[in-house]
Amino acid sequence: MINKIPFIGWFLSGVAAIGLAVPFWICWTLWGIGETYFYWLPVQYKTIPFWDCVGIFVVVAILKGTLIPNLFTVRNEQKVGNG
Repeated sequence: MINKIPFIGWFLSGVAAIGLAVPFWICWTLWGIGETYFYWLPVQYKTIPFWDCVGIFVVVAILKGTLIPNLFTVRNEQKVGNG
């Protein structure tokens, strides 16, 4: 949702993507989780470059905000007084 706001939202969305990509990239690439547990993947997916990882997080955030419908909504209506 935040990436729909021009410039400021795009910047904050990019910072959030970088912040999420850092621990994921460290766990996946440096600590070898990709090679250990996902050995059946092709080699290029076992060691993802950092900026490609950031790009994946940006694309997932955009797709999540545009393609996935809201399945549940919650309403909270309060009536005050004698009505």
